[in-house]
Amino acid sequence: MDPEVLSTYLSESEDRLMDIESGVLALESYGEEIDEELIHSVFRDAHSIKAGANLLGLVNIERLAHGLENVLDLIREGRLVPDKIVASLLLEAVDTINELFEDVLVSDERDISDLHEQLCYLAEVDPD
Repeated sequence: MDPEVLSTYLSESEDRLMDIESGVLALESYGEEIDEELIHSVFRDAHSIKAGANLLGLVNIERLAHGLENVLDLIREGRLVPDKIVASLLLEAVDTINELFEDVLVSDERDISDLHEQLCYLAEVDPD
């Protein structure tokens, strides 16, 4: 893994995570009245984190970002309301990704299965 590429990815992704966090909080406050532009922006940030993690072989980060993306997609489609429970789970995923960034070279050694399964359950997708 190229250290410069990894550094750039982490820097950009940390900014994206901050945007996701603030976006999720805003979406929660809107309830059923979804701001289309905001949900699309938050979704794109999650997608970018997922894609970069995939390219760098960061499996756990990719899995959590994909879980975020799946849940955000349901919100985007109007099939899920970003209530307190949904927002809390999304924010937990953001926090966990941030923690994985702190020691990214061993991030795949951490057990994220419970959180990943919760995201999959919420998004109505198979965790495998």
